[in-house]
Amino acid sequence: MRTPLPGVAAACGLAAMLLLGACTATGRQASDGAAVAPSPADEAAQQSTVDTKWGPLGPADRDLIVRVRQAALWEIPVGRQAQRRAARTTTRRNLGEIARRHAGSDALARQAAVKLNVPLPDQPTPEQQSWLSEITGKSGNDYDRTAIARMRTADGLLYASIGAVRGSTRNTLVRAFAEKCEPAVRARLKLLEGTGFVTGDTLPDPPQVASAPLPGNPKQPASPAPAATALLAGR
Repeated sequence: MRTPLPGVAAACGLAAMLLLGACTATGRQASDGAAVAPSPADEAAQQSTVDTKWGPLGPADRDLIVRVRQAALWEIPVGRQAQRRAARTTTRRNLGEIARRHAGSDALARQAAVKLNVPLPDQPTPEQQSWLSEITGKSGNDYDRTAIARMRTADGLLYASIGAVRGSTRNTLVRAFAEKCEPAVRARLKLLEGTGFVTGDTLPDPPQVASAPLPGNPKQPASPAPAATALLAGR
């Protein structure tokens, strides 16, 4: 098993909790970007579900809106900086395009937040600020590789969160928001992968599954499975 990038393990854990319908209290952020530990009242409020005219608004719903906003707050600066500093033309072009496209996702998050009364952050989290510092400290291909690895991991986890919320939310506005965000994040993943810097050793480990079919014998080619409709004939 590969050693994940710093912060990836924690992010993977949060994505897994979202898939299970949970949401961890993350606390607030001070004006200087430092994390503020949540009080018991904060934690209770973060886990509460409130009624809206679009249906119940749960913690995972609010968290997704914040995550889309949060992604823009650090990926836009990286993309703009990469337009000037990246070593390869493809990196400069693709990350610049990502920065441009984030404006649309950020607008969606701000519109949803106003309608649903969800407070939004105005700066990157401390962890995201550390990524920005790490990327800025690199040069040449190391700059490209580090920026792309960080963004690809973060957007991969955001993509999983969007799917989890889209599949579980009872709020129709949040469902529509997730549907609009999914193609935007998928496009960012393709732009990152199109740089050539996304390789197996830069990706997080695949999710663990409870059961899976055994691999087939490579010496015995598998026969095509019959169509499902053929198996259901007469039923």
